[in-house]
Amino acid sequence: MSGAADPAEEKDAKDEVRWRFKPRQLVITWDDDSKYWKMPEEGTDGPAELLKVVWLEINGSTPKPLPKGKKYALSFKISMAHYDPVWRTYPVYMLAKVGKKGTSNWEKINLGDMSFGDIIEIPSGKLRFTVPEKAKDTTLFFGLYELWSGEWKKGLRIHEAVVEEMPN
Repeated sequence: MSGAADPAEEKDAKDEVRWRFKPRQLVITWDDDSKYWKMPEEGTDGPAELLKVVWLEINGSTPKPLPKGKKYALSFKISMAHYDPVWRTYPVYMLAKVGKKGTSNWEKINLGDMSFGDIIEIPSGKLRFTVPEKAKDTTLFFGLYELWSGEWKKGLRIHEAVVEEMPN
């Protein structure tokens, strides 16, 4: 994966760790073609805006392995640029998987009731997972997908993905 986390890992007084992945740090299928995605300018903090795709696939991974036995949460911060009825019919799926051969944690997310312009965090309550004590590979692989409908979709804005350590 070419997407690297925010170079400044944020650590607070409780020693919790959090990585923020801006759109240019994620691997977004078709992002290099301006008829499908409007990407933020280099060095800016803007969102990536989906202009039209059938195959929605956004991937990322943590820049270093996660400590074993720790609990984490994954979320995406998104908004809608305009109404697209496809989001009422077809959900998106979020994935978190520790290690390339690890067990996948999935969350089905309905975007059909989103208010336009509001930045929200999905999923509600975040996608939570634990890094297994016996895992050999503890890199987190994650993504946001809608690959199965065969329908054109548009209007989704990706502001960032966040991986954060949760308190025990």
